[in-house]
Parts: sequence; C-alpha cells; structure tokens
Amino acid sequence: MIDNILSGFSAILAVGPILGIIAGVVIGIIFGAIPGISAIMAIAIILPMTFYVDPIVGITMLLAVYKAGIYGGSISAILINTPGAAASFLTALDGHALTKAGKAGKALDISLFSSVSGEMLATMVLILVAAPISAISLQAGPIEKVFLLLFAFTVIGTLAGESIPRGLLSCCLGMLFAMVGMSTITGASRFTFGSTELMGGFTFTPMLIGILVMPEVLNVIRRRKVPHHELAITRSPNPADNRISFAEFRSVFRTILKSSGIGTFIGALPGLGSSTAAFIAYGEGKRTSKKPEEYGKGSVEGIAAAESANNAVCGSSMIPMLTLSIPGDDVAALLMGAFLIHGLTPGPMIFFEHTETIYAIFAGFLITDLFLLVIAKAGFSFFVKIASLRRYYIFPCVTVFAFAGAFTAGQNINDILVLIAFTVMGYGMRLVGLNPAVFIVGFILTPFFEQNLDQAFAIVGSDYHLMFASPFSWVFIALSVFFVFSSIKVRKKSAAKAKAEQQAKQEPLCNQTS
Repeated sequence: MIDNILSGFSAILAVGPILGIIAGVVIGIIFGAIPGISAIMAIAIILPMTFYVDPIVGITMLLAVYKAGIYGGSISAILINTPGAAASFLTALDGHALTKAGKAGKALDISLFSSVSGEMLATMVLILVAAPISAISLQAGPIEKVFLLLFAFTVIGTLAGESIPRGLLSCCLGMLFAMVGMSTITGASRFTFGSTELMGGFTFTPMLIGILVMPEVLNVIRRRKVPHHELAITRSPNPADNRISFAEFRSVFRTILKSSGIGTFIGALPGLGSSTAAFIAYGEGKRTSKKPEEYGKGSVEGIAAAESANNAVCGSSMIPMLTLSIPGDDVAALLMGAFLIHGLTPGPMIFFEHTETIYAIFAGFLITDLFLLVIAKAGFSFFVKIASLRRYYIFPCVTVFAFAGAFTAGQNINDILVLIAFTVMGYGMRLVGLNPAVFIVGFILTPFFEQNLDQAFAIVGSDYHLMFASPFSWVFIALSVFFVFSSIKVRKKSAAKAKAEQQAKQEPLCNQTS
C-alpha cells in the first residue's frame, strides 16, 4: 500500500493535476459561498468541462469542487445567515451570532480550520480502509450483490426527505428512466415508443443538469421579489476578535477530533449524509461541553463540531461508493457518474484495474485540503464579496453554463431537448415533494442491479429458492426491513415531538386570551 500511495503522490504532483485542484478549490468556494448554489449544482455544471482531460485531472478537480463547495457554504451561513444546505444550519446559528458581535473573522477562521481537519481525518480513513474492504467484497457473487443493491435502494429511498413513500418513489422513477433504450444484456428495446433517438437511452449529463440545476434557476425566478440579503459586517476594533488564536483552536481540538470521527462514521453509511453527521456531532458536542449554554449564541466550539463533522462526510462517503458501488450520499452519486464517464467503474475491482489512478485521486484528496486552507485563508475578502452578489448576476450565468455543458457532453442538439424536458420534470418533482438526488441514485445504480440480477438468474436457473440460500441475502433483507421500520419510527417520534411543542406554544396564548 505504501508503494501505491507514493506512486499516487508522484502522479498528482504534476502541473495538470495541481492546476485542476487549484481551479476546483476556487470554483467550489465561489459556488458554495453564493446563496442558492450548492456543491452538487457546482459539480453538475463543471462536469462537462472535465471530459477532455485525463481522469486524474478531471476527477481530482471535481473532488476539489466538492470539498471546497461544502466549506464555501459556511461563508454565506456565517456572514448573512443563509445556509446553503441543512448541514450549514448549525454553522449559521453560532457563526452569524459571532458576526453580529463583530467577530466574523473568528467564525470564518474556526470554520475553515475545522473543515480542513475533518476532511483530512476522513481522507486518511478512506485511504486505509477502502482497499481492504474491496478485497473482502470481492468474495461476494452476483446473488449477494443483488441484495446489497436492493439494500442500497431501500436505505437511500427511506432516508431521503420527510416522506418514505416519496423517497422510494423517487428511486423507482430513476430506475424506470434508466431502463429506457436498448438492453445491454438482451438487446431488446424498452420504452422507446418507436423513437430511434431513445435507443441509446438518456444522456447522463443533460439529464443531471436538468434535474438538479435548472429547477433551482426556475425557483429563483419564482422568488424574484424576495429581498436580497445585504452584507453588512461590523468588525471589532480588537484584532483578537477577528481571528482564531492557537489557544482557542487547541481548546476545541478534542471536539474537532470527536466530531470528525462521527462524520467519518456517518458518511461511510449509505444514505445518511452530512446533515445527519452535523446534527449528531453538534448534539454530542453540546452534551459534553463545559459551556453548553453558549451553543446557539456564538459558540466557537459549536461551529467546530458542526463543520468538522459536515466536511468529514466528504471523504468517508467515497468508501461505500468505491468499494461496493453504493454512493454514500447524493454528491457521491453524482461523482459516481463522473467516474463512469471517465471509464472508471466503482466497485472492488477498481483497486486492481486502475490502481495508479485511484491512489493518485487519494493523494489529490490530501493535496486539496492544503490548497483549500491556503486559498480560503488568503482570499477571505474576495469570497465575502462573492457571497453578496445579487441573484440576477449569478443565475443567468448558471443557465448559460448549463446549456453549454449539456450540448458539450455529446455535441448533439437533442441533448438540449433532454435538458429542457428534465428541467420541467425536476421542477415538477420538487413541487410534489419527490427527491431529485434519489432519482439520480436510482438512475445510476439500475444498470449494476440489472447486470447482477441477470447473472444471478443464470446461476440459479429455475431453482429460484437458491437466491435465498446465501446468509448474506438474509442479512441484507433484514437490514432493509430494519431501515424501513426504524425510519418510520423516527419520523413518528419527530412528528409527535413537533406536535407537542406546538401545543405547548399554543397553551400560553389560549390562557392570555381567556
């Protein structure tokens, strides 16, 4: 493994990969800092630009956009109290309180240092455990992989959004669209309705941009009358309030390590994502803190807990994707599509078929953290200005990039029609509460599921009971059932708690009225 890591660093320390990482970090921070544009949107827009470069350059650039975009979301959360994602809500809670107290520099500093620390710890875990897990998963045959993928569909469908049926429906809808075109196994045409343009299925990039990016543009147009957040930052005259001291960082370092561990563990479990990690780490940090009363009111420790856990998910979410072909979250699903486009099929064989490329990407993970630390720290004032840009400057540019990227993917004007069709569909999905990210996961995983299912049936023949002969089959069936029922139980408990809180708020009002 040491030889592979060293060869990976020698491959990444070249002009092309380093420039790609720098560009990815800058783009990621800019996109993350702009309210309304998330890391997943940034990757979807940048993805077509990586088609014409080496996989090491293209993939590391996308991963740099991912990592920097997750951190960039904390800038708008801290400065203008506008979290770009649910995971940044807790950062906004404490960070904006510090901003109002004239300590924005301190909040931005601890957010950056915690983010980089969490990412580096998760990356080290990824490098150490990914290859051994792949070696173990090679022992699984097609039958075991069928039930593993069914488990993945169930977990991602049940944990996405507030409604389990809608999450599962989103996943099934993605599976349905993945089956459009000619079957790679039987050669039969499916759902083409006599159209030759649909024989090859839907082009991934236009569909991706249409589902994830363009509906956000339409949503901004719909909310165009909502006032724009003006950025007004007051700075304390005391220089110590505008930066984090070594003593302050050392005092929260234990919280950073613990929260990074929580984020790494949560990220390695498919479907849970950064929001879950941030809330669990924040709650644990508050529980064990010496000053729990400061949480939510401008706690440096609170920002450290949320940001380190949030960013640790970036690296660990790649573990199930690279080893088992199961994306850990929605962004990992998008990155899985990027791997496939570049000719790298995630799964246990990737460590044997593309050893040098994979370890170069791992080295790029670590190099990205260093560049993120330097670039973000040096360009604070620039990124603060970016966070205050008005929407009518940003989203026309996003639209141009989206259409250009959709056309670039296949140099086919029909891809523009695919983009428009999936834009309408993606916007409709949001209106009815379906999850576009889960749709993408279903679309990506279905070919793997179909291939393994066909091989499994070839093995068992007409003896279908042999599908359940393996103990792994029953383990994944039990896990799927457990996740469904536990998700239902958690949602019922949350609904009951919210109802009780609402009744408690209404009682004093009723007493005052009487």
